[in-house]
Amino acid sequence: MVTRSYQVQVYSLAFLTYFGFYVSREPYSLVKMTLLKTWAPFNGHDGWLLLGILDTASLAAYAMGIFVVGYLCEKFDCKHLVVFGCFAAGVTTILYGMANFWNIHSFWYFLIIRIVNGFSESFGYPPLIKILDYYFCHEVARDFIMTAFGSCKFLGIVVGCVISSFAMTTFETWGTCFIVCGLVIILVGMIDIVFMPNLPPDALPLLDETTPILSNKERGERSSEGKSEVETMEQPLSNISDQDPEEANNKETFLEALKLPGIIEYSVHLFFVKLSVYVLYYWIPTWFESLTIQGVKITYVLSCWFTAVWGLGGCIGTLTIGAAVFVTKVYGLFSTAFSISASLFILVLYWYSDSSTSLILIFLLMVLCVGITQNGPYSLASACMPAVINRIQTVDTARNDKLVGMATGIIDGTGSIGAIFGPLSGAIILQYTTWGWSLVFLLVALSMFIAASILSRQVCMETMKCCSEDPSPQANQDDL
Repeated sequence: MVTRSYQVQVYSLAFLTYFGFYVSREPYSLVKMTLLKTWAPFNGHDGWLLLGILDTASLAAYAMGIFVVGYLCEKFDCKHLVVFGCFAAGVTTILYGMANFWNIHSFWYFLIIRIVNGFSESFGYPPLIKILDYYFCHEVARDFIMTAFGSCKFLGIVVGCVISSFAMTTFETWGTCFIVCGLVIILVGMIDIVFMPNLPPDALPLLDETTPILSNKERGERSSEGKSEVETMEQPLSNISDQDPEEANNKETFLEALKLPGIIEYSVHLFFVKLSVYVLYYWIPTWFESLTIQGVKITYVLSCWFTAVWGLGGCIGTLTIGAAVFVTKVYGLFSTAFSISASLFILVLYWYSDSSTSLILIFLLMVLCVGITQNGPYSLASACMPAVINRIQTVDTARNDKLVGMATGIIDGTGSIGAIFGPLSGAIILQYTTWGWSLVFLLVALSMFIAASILSRQVCMETMKCCSEDPSPQANQDDL
């Protein structure tokens, strides 16, 4: 039996592990301006574009790795996958930093390291989510627990910035930032080896103790199972090879998942949300270093601390959204709440992009507000996915699980594509346009506006539901 203390141990380790992954990711965005100024080939005329290509390659490898690791989670112990990911991410991060000491200036070296690192990072999220789902699937506060888990990424950003700032101040080389952060995730992997529990053998199905209810068609198939086996054995081998019921069933499941209400809308919605978020995530430290506030030129160290404040805002926004959803129980108002919070983010972003001439304390306050208002909607968009797929209720439990997995893959996969295009879009703007950062902020605001506009139909439905009936949680879930 799973005790409360055991759940605390599992949750703490999962939080620490994903936190460590984000610590190891942070130097890649922090050292961009240093590379643009001092390190070939990035200090050339196409340096912005080369850095954007590295980010895109890493995110593309991460997106492909998510699908691979999702499959491996059904075949291997999730603990082993997580530990492998920690060590692989740590080693590749260290190798990236060693280019500073080995005097490596080959773009292909950096590209290969980023691709392998992106694939290694994908070994974190799927197995950790499966572990948490197994140990917290029956918890009343499961939505808040999973939303709060997302705050570890922003906490990792804060700590990664602090570590990078300390490493740069102490050793005065950009390579040490990667080495120290790489050692952090390796240390986390060692902790997981000792304390992370193995999932029990019965964890694969992730089902309740109830017996699946079979449809009439399935009952007929079960009753004629013997006859079917004999007929199958009598068929020619060519006919058997031509039939691929699993592939046909997967296509049918994919089309059925696309027809679920809200799946396409939320998929495109998450595409633009992640595009907006990842543009800032990968380029905001570089923007800080391009500023002069109160006559003071922002250095690498100050940029790290400003980015840490932005990450702190993200952590606050994520926890606030999770607590609000859990306390109010208004699960059917996700679209309305996102539209309101996204509008607030656009207003804050406009003020923020024009506040570089303000007092430094006011500027820091604006950085914090941007982190809260941007990552709050981002966390809310991530919370929409379980609300949508929880409507999937079929008679066949196995079919239900397939639809849930397919719907999750469609939404998250589409969002990952947006994340891939985000950093590259920012790099192209900075490389080939004269508007520079003004156009980058316009892209961020426009993407969030499109994401909110896509949910306009859902907002109308939620508003009509609230005006006509009592918006109880159960009633609202049906209208997402």
